[in-house]
Amino acid sequence: MSKFQSRGVLYLSLFSLVLLMAITACGSSSSGSSSAASLVKVSDFERTLSIADVEAIGWKRGKTYDVEGLDGAEAAYVGFWSLPNIGSLNYEIRVYPSHEIAVELGTPFAEDAAGVGASLNADESMWGEGVRDRRVIVGGGSRGSQNPRYGDFVILGNLVILCEGRTSEHSLDQCAPFVALLRGEGA
Repeated sequence: MSKFQSRGVLYLSLFSLVLLMAITACGSSSSGSSSAASLVKVSDFERTLSIADVEAIGWKRGKTYDVEGLDGAEAAYVGFWSLPNIGSLNYEIRVYPSHEIAVELGTPFAEDAAGVGASLNADESMWGEGVRDRRVIVGGGSRGSQNPRYGDFVILGNLVILCEGRTSEHSLDQCAPFVALLRGEGA
């Protein structure tokens, strides 16, 4: 092998190594402990959270819902929070008196409002209040289709949090920094 050929092979090898490192770095998550993989979907919390605690992390309240028919709930709201590099995302917050009640009574309502099987019509939904806010039109125009806005939900202590996202994984990934802030762990 000539001196020029060996130099070419060396440069090609170095270029390939740099390219591989760049591709690997682009695919890694910069959120660290706030990823969906580390998010516990149902977890108790050392204290009872209020909507003021949620607002304290930067969540902006949009609407207050009438909770009649939302078994066990004390209050329910929809609002938004801005995720760095993503923009504003909607979160529906349902407040229950305790973690136990949030899990027992809140889970069926959250399952009905989020995910692939979400009820997007007030007549079919377990709780019709705010159902319009829980759907999004995808595709636009007359050919658009209704899809659930919330891909999944999290129960943190006494709060049921519906998280915006196309899929469960996407939703929980976007919810992880929000929940981390509520826990006082930073995003």
